[in-house]
Amino acid sequence: MQAPAANRPQPEAQTDKTFFYVIGGEFTDTSFEEVLTRSNQIHGPFRSHDEAMSKWRSLSFQSTGNAQVRYEIAEVAHRMDRRTILLG
Repeated sequence: MQAPAANRPQPEAQTDKTFFYVIGGEFTDTSFEEVLTRSNQIHGPFRSHDEAMSKWRSLSFQSTGNAQVRYEIAEVAHRMDRRTILLG
């Protein structure tokens, strides 16, 4: 026999959210395999791809004279529940 619905433990509230980050910086050469020390950057999180794209355009425009600078948009899915502690 099951307990009444009001007395049953409820599963933790969970949400799946996708965030976008703009990552990049200046690389040692145009093979884009090794980032120069202290030039790597992470911008975000952004809640939409459009917001991240706006930041990507801004950063890319600022570095048009340097062929060794590259930025890209990374999509990250976060699964959070009430027990998750966000450190900021």
